[in-house]
Amino acid sequence: MNRVFLVLALSFATLPTRAEGLEATLSDWGTAGLLQTPTARGMPDGTVTAGLTALGGLHRHLFAGAQLLPSLEVTLRDSAYPSWHGLSEPGVDVKLRLMREGPWWPALAIGGRDVTGTGLDLPGKGRFTGEYLVASRRWWNVDLSLGIGWGGLGDYGHVSNPLRFLGGRFKRDRDPANASSRGPEAWFTGDRAALFGGVEWHTPLEGLSVKLEYSADSFRAQQQDDPSFQPGLPLNAGLAYRPWSWLELGAGVEQGSRAMLRLAARFDPQEDTDTSPRTPPPNVGARPAAAEAALPAPDIAALARLHRLPARSARIDKDNATLWLDPAGASIAPLAQEVGRAARLLADGAPPEVGWLTVATGSAGLDGTAVTLSRRAVEQAAAKRGSPEEIWRTAHVDRSAAAPPDWPARLALTVTPTLEASLFEQSAPLVQRTYGDALLTAEPLRGLVLCGGLRVNVSHNLHLLDTNALPAAEPVRSDLPFYADRGAAVERLYAAWLTAPAERWSTRLSVGHFEEMFGGVGGEALYRPLTARWALGLDLNRVWKRPPDDALRLAPESGRNTGHASLYWEAPGAATTGVLRLGRYLGGDWGGTLELMRAFDGGVRLSAQVTWTDGPEGAQSRYGGRLEQGIALTVPFSPGGSWPPDGRLATAVRTLGRDAGQRLRQPLPLYDASVSAGYGRLTGSWPRLMD
Repeated sequence: MNRVFLVLALSFATLPTRAEGLEATLSDWGTAGLLQTPTARGMPDGTVTAGLTALGGLHRHLFAGAQLLPSLEVTLRDSAYPSWHGLSEPGVDVKLRLMREGPWWPALAIGGRDVTGTGLDLPGKGRFTGEYLVASRRWWNVDLSLGIGWGGLGDYGHVSNPLRFLGGRFKRDRDPANASSRGPEAWFTGDRAALFGGVEWHTPLEGLSVKLEYSADSFRAQQQDDPSFQPGLPLNAGLAYRPWSWLELGAGVEQGSRAMLRLAARFDPQEDTDTSPRTPPPNVGARPAAAEAALPAPDIAALARLHRLPARSARIDKDNATLWLDPAGASIAPLAQEVGRAARLLADGAPPEVGWLTVATGSAGLDGTAVTLSRRAVEQAAAKRGSPEEIWRTAHVDRSAAAPPDWPARLALTVTPTLEASLFEQSAPLVQRTYGDALLTAEPLRGLVLCGGLRVNVSHNLHLLDTNALPAAEPVRSDLPFYADRGAAVERLYAAWLTAPAERWSTRLSVGHFEEMFGGVGGEALYRPLTARWALGLDLNRVWKRPPDDALRLAPESGRNTGHASLYWEAPGAATTGVLRLGRYLGGDWGGTLELMRAFDGGVRLSAQVTWTDGPEGAQSRYGGRLEQGIALTVPFSPGGSWPPDGRLATAVRTLGRDAGQRLRQPLPLYDASVSAGYGRLTGSWPRLMD
């Protein structure tokens, strides 16, 4: 039998393929796959999914996932059994693509189901834990997958474990109900493994595919719970249908007799977001015949605002014209596109003797870059006789321009409806909180930010938060239901001073109510070389708890110190940033946070984070570590409209009401304020300079 599988695998890997443009569909578990089994496929980069799968009388999976990187898929899941009124178990599923499909080889991926055990306070005790290695290969509209699984993905164990050579200490039997058999060293372990696989046919009917698979999951945990349980046939068949780009429906028959239904929403920021320019580009005509015919600097700044550019100030020197752009929030347009439009306005209105055009970009009064362009090169490119690449040859990029002649005050309103949900409660499949924030931000002086915010709570069921997540002696966020019970309250009320005391350095000092639960004083410093793809940051804060029954008071007995050292690393173009933070959290626990942040055209932001700490001070538990994790998505819902000027829709799936691993939600982090106007974003979007 093993020889037959080997021959099939070799044929499977070497035959050429001709399929193009076929998108992956979801499995029962919310990951890209067939039904019960995964494939080596992934969603389009940045895609976010959420949905529900019901398998007749057995499992109900509530899931939310994201294709965080082109090769990395993460899914947060809560699986209920045997009914909504029974138990549920959270899990984190991860898939990493090792190799893209090529002309003569398949796509290859490695992954794990429930890689953190339960992901809460009981590491290593997941009922559904399993690991796998899978390959996928396409021929025209047919996609074949073949994999080998361990744990829950290889219960039938009909082949010897090919990785037994890793060592005798890795040979212990795998029992999903036994915590001692699960740990970091237990990946790909056990004496036996199992093969799984299947086929998906993308039919001529657009959006419809047919799936057939063999699953090696014998539902061992269910058999242990109920000795009379019969898993049925290991063959599953089903359909996946996408009537619209944002909706996927699934149905099937599994184990020979169990009906499966699946409903999922999909959001692809590169497909569903309108990134086309909202206004036509400014015209560049002949240079003014004389200085008297040119526009004065204030008029150029006003004209830029009419073109929906975040212009703050302008200045005209002897041979140089400068325009400062300072967006109030995350820009919806690529940075180079805004720079190019500003440069065309300067080229069209500046006096004839001006030969160089400078566009300085920044946020909250901090300069990000100052790019100086040849006026002649801009004029030629606007007339279709040049290109962004030719403009770059004579361009000069610096940290900042000279101080602007004036800096008009600004008042900005931000409205953010938010839905937060937790899939990490063992007492309920879904805990949610819905609220809306309205923030009024004033900048009376350059670098001085004053902000006040009101939070209106709409609904929540936070009373279902997991009581097994042991609180600290002094609650950090485990008293979240008391804050959500308030109808409306002051969410933020603070002042911040941002400045650049030296080249490569920026600093922030803040005082006030930083977030819903904490207020105090804090400072941050960021070291960021102009052209570097890395940055170093340090923030230190002394904060006090804000009692839920008095929105403006700080409890004097609740003072605590918190702070982190952070290392930022940007991918080329700075659209993707990885962050490592190490330090002290609000509960007095020490640990680290890994964070991944993505930025897409149109202002869409996607992020994910996971935190490990040694547990908050005063918590009594036999488990040494704590995990805090989540995925967040922010989408502008009225960009550029007359009201609100900075409207955003935020949604997140994260752990709620925990006391471990809780960072202060600082409203104005320096890196976030500088990256949108930095060198990386400028060069990464440079081909769109003349859009």
